[in-house]
Amino acid sequence: MKTDDRITHGLSEAEREIMQVMWEMGEPVTVSQLLSEFEDSKGWKPQTLNTFLTRLVAKGYLESRKHGNANVYSTLISRTEFESQEASEFVEKNYGGSAKRLIAALVDSGTVSDEELAELKQWFSER
Repeated sequence: MKTDDRITHGLSEAEREIMQVMWEMGEPVTVSQLLSEFEDSKGWKPQTLNTFLTRLVAKGYLESRKHGNANVYSTLISRTEFESQEASEFVEKNYGGSAKRLIAALVDSGTVSDEELAELKQWFSER
């Protein structure tokens, strides 16, 4: 199954942060483990976190299963898949699907250093 077949796009910033933490923590992850990560930094209560987790399950990014009395969450998409999906959507939305236009904009703006440009040239030549 392709990623696009199971994912409903559009994550909030909070949902993105949860996914980042889950990728860093490994799997499976309980609500209490996640709450310990977000309670101090965000001030989230269990209900708030549960709302975000429910949304991520509905969007196809996470799966939830019972383990004893606790819900255990696992990611259904890898960080690499997510980043590729995000990059493709960004290029489509902002550059009409043209990676060349994106790269030209980055080079013309000075965002890409000469060293990075040389690395990109080598990378492209090896493809």
